[in-house]
Amino acid sequence: MDLKEVKFNIELINDINKIGLYLAKRDISTLSVSELYNKYGLEKIDMVILLGNSITYSIEVAKQAFENLSAEYLMIVGGIGHSTSYLYDNITKYNRYSDIKSEGRAEADIMKDVLEDVYSVNEKYIIVENQSTNCGDNAEKALNTLRKVKIKPSSVLLIQDPTMQLRSYEAFKKYFEGDELINFINYAPFLPSIKFEGEKVTFQQDYIEGIWGIERYLSLIMGEVPRLRDDEAGYGPKGKNFIGHVDIPKDVLDAYSRINTEIDEHFTRRIIV
Repeated sequence: MDLKEVKFNIELINDINKIGLYLAKRDISTLSVSELYNKYGLEKIDMVILLGNSITYSIEVAKQAFENLSAEYLMIVGGIGHSTSYLYDNITKYNRYSDIKSEGRAEADIMKDVLEDVYSVNEKYIIVENQSTNCGDNAEKALNTLRKVKIKPSSVLLIQDPTMQLRSYEAFKKYFEGDELINFINYAPFLPSIKFEGEKVTFQQDYIEGIWGIERYLSLIMGEVPRLRDDEAGYGPKGKNFIGHVDIPKDVLDAYSRINTEIDEHFTRRIIV
């Protein structure tokens, strides 16, 4: 079954956008010191952490955050996981990455090369963790890496694929709990939304480099809600205990339920995996 068999309507699109916006957590609206100061009383950020993902645009945003917020360090976290092949495809797709080797390499190592070779970030400011394979592992291995290099930031800006921004934040809060007090600030690289373009469904942000296809996007957001639920099937304390308890708003749960009802059950089961 493909998306041609899904009967999109404005209500379904609104529900999808509601979930997408909920997952793409942003604590500041712009990457500016004035915004950072107004919200948190900070005149700079100690560290930017870019979590491995397939969207090459997120690397550019990390570079902007590092420079705009006068960060001391830029950490990249991510080994080889379920999105790595998509990152390989995107690195190959765009000409400006033609000198970047990707196949068989960890996401963090690829992103480090892009930051250095394409965006001219000095490697002395970059910290790499290239073994982690999922959100919880990202947080745990990032913590271990920072302990090894004896760096203890008090403020961290997290940047991740928008569909995984919220879950990544929850994982970092859990794994860093009891260590040095850290103010984690979220900045999803963009806020995804879909729309009708004639009879076709497309992204409002079709200009984003490396953005997912619509079917993959649906797969990602529909997989996130069950993971965030604090039940025996979820990732919360009552389930796999990868993240802390998350209170998912009722309107988000209602939107998820309506999408499941609207989209064929076979398709939904397939995209959640």
